[in-house]
Amino acid sequence: MSYTFDYSREFKNSIVELHRGKEALPFYERYIDDHLGGPNSRLSNFVRYLYSEIRHHCGELSSQRVLDFGCGTGATTVALAMHCSRVVAFDIDEGSIAACEKRLIEHHLIDKVHLLCAADFEDVIGKVGTFDFILLNGVIEHIALSKIGLRKKILQILFDILNLKGVLYINKTPNRLWPIDRHTTGLWWIPWTRPGSMWAYSKAVRMGKHFDNPETHSYGPLGLEERGAWGVTFFEIKKYLSGKSFEIINSLRGHDRHLSYTQKGENFQRRIFDFLVYYFLTRWSRIPITAVAPFITHLAIRKIGR
Repeated sequence: MSYTFDYSREFKNSIVELHRGKEALPFYERYIDDHLGGPNSRLSNFVRYLYSEIRHHCGELSSQRVLDFGCGTGATTVALAMHCSRVVAFDIDEGSIAACEKRLIEHHLIDKVHLLCAADFEDVIGKVGTFDFILLNGVIEHIALSKIGLRKKILQILFDILNLKGVLYINKTPNRLWPIDRHTTGLWWIPWTRPGSMWAYSKAVRMGKHFDNPETHSYGPLGLEERGAWGVTFFEIKKYLSGKSFEIINSLRGHDRHLSYTQKGENFQRRIFDFLVYYFLTRWSRIPITAVAPFITHLAIRKIGR
């Protein structure tokens, strides 16, 4: 059964205002719908599937300290706050945090969430303490690879503030092993070009899939990067955490399938893909299914040592 929520006109207007200047983007209408409460929205998807998958891999979070890193407008924050007694939600964008606050108020969940906004997470790290669970939903792809070392720095900082046996949970990030940019432009070959490629940027602009947006103050190839055109690979994530002690929960028996993949109504072709990958790769190599899927989803990384 789908989950829906009827937001106020004020909240809907805040989402439209947040996306002002993006009206010419090819997926503008979808962006707006995604941020609202319809049956196909992010909120509906997260409430129905995200927490059930988290619970399967990590257990109940009700008594744990939880960080929603890169919370955006708060759809994931709502899904977490429905089950957790206390959530910290962080984002670098003031408009997104403001929308997140409005969303939580309308869901009557604001008392469960501490909101933080800063241009750099290191500016507030002394205020947040440590966590048992950290969610990065649709975050890594927006960290520009051309800003050398930034992705590694952020992931290592987040790993370091995990408590022992805490989990870093990465979801909904496009997999750069695939040659089509499913996240941002819908164009072929962009993920396989050099991050920040002028060729990729020019092609996206020429095809009407990207334009410089003065609202974001990011121009040229960097703007395309920060929209998420270059995702990440499972193997890069492991490399970023090299030197840390961790285990990939998705490689363990009983955790090497996604619950949501077998829900009634899931795409048949995707289920066949998962079946083949599981039996011809994951079972003998312990490389999780998500490592070769179009998106890195429900990747659970447990801290096992200091």
